[in-house]
Amino acid sequence: MNKSNYQDSLKQIYPTPLLQHHYSDMDETNAKLHKILLDKEQENAEWRTGASQKSNIGGWRSKDDLLQWPNPEIQHLMHRVNGAVSFLSNSRPIRKAQPPKNMEMFAWANINRNGEYNAAHIHPGYHWGAVYYVATGKPDPSLEKNGILEFQDPRPAAGMGPVPGYEFGHKFSVQPKPGMLVVFPAWMTHSVNPFFGEGERISIAFNIRLVR
Repeated sequence: MNKSNYQDSLKQIYPTPLLQHHYSDMDETNAKLHKILLDKEQENAEWRTGASQKSNIGGWRSKDDLLQWPNPEIQHLMHRVNGAVSFLSNSRPIRKAQPPKNMEMFAWANINRNGEYNAAHIHPGYHWGAVYYVATGKPDPSLEKNGILEFQDPRPAAGMGPVPGYEFGHKFSVQPKPGMLVVFPAWMTHSVNPFFGEGERISIAFNIRLVR
């Protein structure tokens, strides 16, 4: 039987959406966010080791009230994230489901320097997680997977019987760059590899809950 005869019989089950989008017009906004966050770090140096530390191994993490800061650059970024999540909500595979009417969003900033990273974690109690990259520093190019974002295959047994040509059990990697937004289901286990290099790796993370 010709293989084309099987095309209608093939089902891709358990799909997992992930949006990875780069905004090419955010250079000026990123420069201002970079300064805002470094200034905030200086004002609140204790957040490097304080109660705000969660998945962070080293580094600085702000409180999760970032979207309440008065800076217009933060509001601009929130508008972009809102648009991306709205797109995902309206691209749902189950078309009969009603899209959410509203969303609740919380955000915080992470600043990592040489040797710092984020351990594997999820965002419990939320529907979507997201991360936006303000700056990625100057990573050492000789080190493989330096500072990358990685997602684990959410199917626990998928790697037990690898099939040639399929990526069962493999991690999905994202190479960060300034202006990139990544949105993913909040239950997906993800981590950030240690950053080795010069400067700061600055990201803004989001917890998003959909409201019907």
